[in-house]
Amino acid sequence: MQLIVGRDSLSRGLARIQGVLNRKATMPVLSNALLEARPDGSLRVAATDLDVTFDGVMPARVERPGRITVDGKRLYEIARNLPGEEVSITVDEDQRVLLRCRTSEFVLNGLSADGYPALPSARGIELLPVDGGALRELIERTQFSVSTEESRPNLNGVYFQCLGDSKVRMVSTDGHRLSLGERDVSRGGVVPERDGVIIPRKGIQEVRRLLDEVGPEVDFGFLENNLVLRAGDLHLFVRLIDAAFPDYTLVIPRSTERKVILDRLPFLSAIKRISILASERTHGMRLELTRSKLTLVSDNPDLGKAKEDIEIDGYDGSDLTIAFNSKYVMEILSVLSGEKVALLLNEALSPGLIREHQNEGYLFVVMPMRL
Repeated sequence: MQLIVGRDSLSRGLARIQGVLNRKATMPVLSNALLEARPDGSLRVAATDLDVTFDGVMPARVERPGRITVDGKRLYEIARNLPGEEVSITVDEDQRVLLRCRTSEFVLNGLSADGYPALPSARGIELLPVDGGALRELIERTQFSVSTEESRPNLNGVYFQCLGDSKVRMVSTDGHRLSLGERDVSRGGVVPERDGVIIPRKGIQEVRRLLDEVGPEVDFGFLENNLVLRAGDLHLFVRLIDAAFPDYTLVIPRSTERKVILDRLPFLSAIKRISILASERTHGMRLELTRSKLTLVSDNPDLGKAKEDIEIDGYDGSDLTIAFNSKYVMEILSVLSGEKVALLLNEALSPGLIREHQNEGYLFVVMPMRL
């Protein structure tokens, strides 16, 4: 195998797969990148951990086609630090990979591609054009509340549902909070209705990284138990979680007795200040609501007490004291972009609801605490 490829193209291709490479895998080859020099004048760079697969191609001058696998992280570190614009890659009969760039030369021990797992292919499946920007916003506003408890695999991902009329819903929950978003993701085509699936935490992270890079023009579809995204010559395959997502509608309040409209950024800043003295274990804070003001309180016997008043207008409900995890509320306010948010409450031990003011596309539920 012998070829010449642009250093920047090679670095970008290797950068994409870094989150997929698995150095702790029981199969050592899963820490390797697959390089394939093709007769059509392209270099394929791929990697998989058997759950997430990146598969992309880039232009190259191929002198001798072939396939090899090599340590993906080491190869990336070498490629991104090479001094020239083009890299010569040669593989000898002993599976050694020789890289030359100007005066630099590196030799890496490779492994035969014959032992690399078979990669999924998108040939023959229908992929629909969607707005990658809308998908990215949905992910940003839901992925932070995915559960990290491995004992609850059905909560270890984002629930993804096609509602019909090109609308997509994403939901995540860890049992203490819930995030839900809906957006029209159409981009010149129609996304039909489809039953919901669960995209695992790692997979949704890689989807977001891809969308950060490629922008709005992406296509998506399903291949057996995989979500497939395509952007140009790059494909991402994510194995879905084979489990049933819980009925999340049961924890969303059907109605609320109290509604407060707050300026988002001042509200966020106030919580950041009072949370300095909140318990490091519970992050608890009290919200004391009256007709004229909202008072935020954190009371830590080991450190001290913090209190801040926020003046409010237009609230005519009854007084209420309720406690929430300050970290959860801050994470919600941080992913929103509107100037104002609506805080919707019932009783002290009932879930609280946060929405962007005059935006029905997103809602966030936070369970109350006992302080």
